[in-house]
Amino acid sequence: MGQRTGVFPGSFDPLTVAHLAIADAAVAAAALDRLDLVLSRAALGKDGAHASLDARVAAIERAARSRPWLAARVTDEQLIANIARGYDAVVMGADKWAQVRDPSWYDDDVRRRDAALAALPRVLVAPRPGYDTDGAELLEVGAEHAHVSSTRVRAGEHHLRAPETRRRVIVDGNNVIGSRPDGWWRDRPGAQRRLLGALQQLSARSGDRIALVLDGRPAPDLPEGVHGGVLVAYARRAGRDAADDRIVEEVTRDRDPQSLLVVTSDRALAARVEALGAIVESAGSLIRELESELP
Repeated sequence: MGQRTGVFPGSFDPLTVAHLAIADAAVAAAALDRLDLVLSRAALGKDGAHASLDARVAAIERAARSRPWLAARVTDEQLIANIARGYDAVVMGADKWAQVRDPSWYDDDVRRRDAALAALPRVLVAPRPGYDTDGAELLEVGAEHAHVSSTRVRAGEHHLRAPETRRRVIVDGNNVIGSRPDGWWRDRPGAQRRLLGALQQLSARSGDRIALVLDGRPAPDLPEGVHGGVLVAYARRAGRDAADDRIVEEVTRDRDPQSLLVVTSDRALAARVEALGAIVESAGSLIRELESELP
């Protein structure tokens, strides 16, 4: 007997506790072996994502570490009927179910709408106040999740974000700065402040706990400590690999190094922190994530 698979389309910008509660309920209700959270490259009815596609996929993959049946997938399709093709079940919120049944999304062609509905697999819908669920199977999701939304998370209610997606990040500052040829060598302090500003915006948007480690002496107006939600730290000595040693020191002291993400493209540093259990991502990965914040 083959695997039973389900699909949960959405923008997941960001992934919330409600998304995971709905996923848990769907897997239990339909005895699914796998549930794909599917993101469209150009989501229908969305004005544009706040986080990059890569960042949203990575967040789902982090949540999947505690849910081996969960996976992220990206598609060019936009309509639910097309995204759900080949699956045993499709999962959505009651607001999305109302949209799926609305003829206006099919150029007011009722026959086209009806054909799309007929093509759907088993439909599992999470309740939401103000929306009916006629024609779908209702999922048992706690009432506390009914008003959770990605919009509220982006507005600063980070307790509604899926906990598994909130990262603890250590940034190899000079390595990241040096990976972006924007003239940083003409104004190193300015480049450090630009990176700090982008990280502050990322932390405010994502709820991530971020530490920025820099080489050199602390600037008078930027001492070691927390600045706008981001911890700024400096190498404890001068010379080669000084900031690397500070990063390794911080990873070594951490009680849960496997939950740490170190951002660097320095292979030697990457090998040192990976040996301690930390996860490593390249400087380029962070730069892509910061595209909207970096000038």
